[in-house]
Amino acid sequence: MQEDFRIKPSVLADLGPLPDVVETNSETAWDAFLHLMAEHSPSSSGTTPSQRAELGRGHHLRPLDSVSVDAVLAQARRFNRICPVEPEWLRLQAILTEYGGCGAPAAMQGAAFRREPPLAKRIAVREQVEWAAERGCLVQVYAFLEALPEHRWVHMDDE
Repeated sequence: MQEDFRIKPSVLADLGPLPDVVETNSETAWDAFLHLMAEHSPSSSGTTPSQRAELGRGHHLRPLDSVSVDAVLAQARRFNRICPVEPEWLRLQAILTEYGGCGAPAAMQGAAFRREPPLAKRIAVREQVEWAAERGCLVQVYAFLEALPEHRWVHMDDE
C-alpha cells in the first residue's frame, strides 16, 4: 500500500522558522561573476576578432548593437553608484553637448549637488542617458561611464 504524502509531515517542519533571504545588489554580483568567468575561460586559438566597439579601458566592452539605455543605466548603477562626482559629471555634460548638441539635461553642481538626495541625482543621470539615446550619442556616454574609475563616482554609502 502506498503512503499518502499529504499526511506525512514535511522535513522542513522539523527545522523550525527559516531565516528570510535578502538579495542585495544582484546586478553587481552578477557582473563580478561574469568578470571572474571571463578571466578563467580558456582562450581559443584560431578565432577571429569580433566587431566590437572600443568603449573604454575596462573589461565590459559591448558590441555597438547592444549598447542600450538599460545597458548604460546598469553601468551607471554598478556597485551602488549614484552619479559621477561633480567634476566628472560636468565632463559628461560636455560630452553630451559635443556629440548631441545643445539642450542636454544639466549636470547637478554646486549647492544643488550637495543638497539633492541620491534618488534625485540618479534620476538626473537617467534623464541624461535617455537624452543621449534620443540624440544618437549613447555609445559615447557608455564609453565615458565605463572608463570612469570607481573613486570618481558617488556611491550610496557615501551619502
